[in-house]
Amino acid sequence: MRAGLGPHYRLLTVDNRGSGQSPVAAGTTATIAELADDIAALLEQNKMTPAHVLGISMGGCIAMTLALRHPDKVRSLVSAVSLAGDDYPNRGGFLLETGREMQNRGVPLDLLNRYNAILVLGESVFKYEGLIDAWVSSPPDPLAMNQAGYELQKYALEHYHIGDQLAQITAPTLVISSTEDVLVPPHYQEELAAKIPGAQLKRYPGGHVFMMLPLYAGAFVEDVLSFWGAH
Repeated sequence: MRAGLGPHYRLLTVDNRGSGQSPVAAGTTATIAELADDIAALLEQNKMTPAHVLGISMGGCIAMTLALRHPDKVRSLVSAVSLAGDDYPNRGGFLLETGREMQNRGVPLDLLNRYNAILVLGESVFKYEGLIDAWVSSPPDPLAMNQAGYELQKYALEHYHIGDQLAQITAPTLVISSTEDVLVPPHYQEELAAKIPGAQLKRYPGGHVFMMLPLYAGAFVEDVLSFWGAH
């Protein structure tokens, strides 16, 4: 994705607290609002405001909250496979908790990869045997989230509800959904598109991580570039 967007825009990619190269200590908590404030501070520090903001999954939650809390810093907003919040417990949380519990219990990596494929890939993807084989045999992520990071993300999502604030988003908005998303089903994106003033809605097959797949990555980048270019 960076390879497709980088030649056209200066990019700032952020590991929010508890993810990637931003580890946290056990017991650390943060809200989506605090994570959005982190992004606002980084944009200001790097003199990148107002910015085109792209958020995927939980990143979409942070991006929408950024647009609400810091509208002056958001030129346009793209939210992909995301949501405005939900009541917990729910199916998505149960699926994520199950995957984490399997990892904590030492389930072999290839079986974890198989579970994650079911979780984030759409039904149509499974006919591509080479892609699925590569997914199942992929090595461990060197920057995988530890338990403290997982607990922070879980806390942030469980305390996140902006459904009644979506109408206050003023940035031009593109909502991107996947019709085959099991983790964050399409009705969550339908809500975003219906409540954010003037929002556009684009649908893809492929599941929750469709934008990472060679089948759809190019079209996803083109859609983002086209939307950014229009604003």
